[in-house]
Amino acid sequence: MSDEISTTGPPPSGPLGGDNEPRGNPWERRDELGTGQGFVEALKLFVVSPVEAFGQTRRKGDYASPLLFAIVVGWVGVLIAKIWETLFGMSILSTFPPELRDQLPFLVGGSSFGLVLSLILAPVYILVALFIWSALLHLCLVLVGGLKHSSAGFEGTFRVVSYTTVAQLGSLVPVLGSVITLVWSIVLGVIGITSLHKSTQGQAIAALLIPLALCCLCVVFFLMTLGAGLMAAFATQG
Repeated sequence: MSDEISTTGPPPSGPLGGDNEPRGNPWERRDELGTGQGFVEALKLFVVSPVEAFGQTRRKGDYASPLLFAIVVGWVGVLIAKIWETLFGMSILSTFPPELRDQLPFLVGGSSFGLVLSLILAPVYILVALFIWSALLHLCLVLVGGLKHSSAGFEGTFRVVSYTTVAQLGSLVPVLGSVITLVWSIVLGVIGITSLHKSTQGQAIAALLIPLALCCLCVVFFLMTLGAGLMAAFATQG
C-alpha cells in the first residue's frame, strides 16, 4: 500500500494541477488564500525562493493577475524612489546658501503637486512599460531561439516581466538601489524565462542583455552627439 501511495504524484492541494501544470503561485490562488495573504506570500516567495515561485506560476490563463501584481509592486517601488529622492534632495539643498535654496526646488523632487501627480500616473506608466518591455523581450527570445520548447507564448513572457517587478524592492537600499534592482531583475528574468519558456540560461541571458546593450549604445551615442555639439558651439564662440 505504501509503495502505491508514493508513486501517485503530488496531492491535489499541491502546487501542480492536472497534467502536471502549475496551479499558480500564491497570488494566482488568492481566491482560496485571500487577496492580502496571497499577495504577501507571493511577494515573499519571489524574494526568498524565486525558482520555486516561478515553478508554481501558471504559464497562461489571464493577464489580469500578473498585471495587477506588477502595478502594485511597481507603484511601491516608485513611492520608495520618490522618498529617497526627496530626502537626499533636502540633504543636498541644506548645503546651499539660503538665497539659493528657493531657486533650486528640483533638488527635492519638485513640487508636492508634481510628486502626487507622478504617484497617480505611475500605474499608467507601469502598464505601458510592462507591455513594451514584454514585447521587446519576446522578440529577443525569438531571435535567440528561446521559444522553441515553449507553450506559454507572449503571455508567458508578460508573466515573467510582471513578476520580475519584485526587483523594484531593491530601491529600499539608498544610493545602490538602482544597481541592485537592475542585477536582481536580470536574475529573476533568467529564472522566469527558463521556467516558463523552457529556454536555456544562455538564451535567457542573451535575450535580456540585447535590449540593455542597445539602450547603453543609444545613451553613448546621445552623449557623444551632445558633446560634439557643445564643442562645436564653444569653437564657434571662440
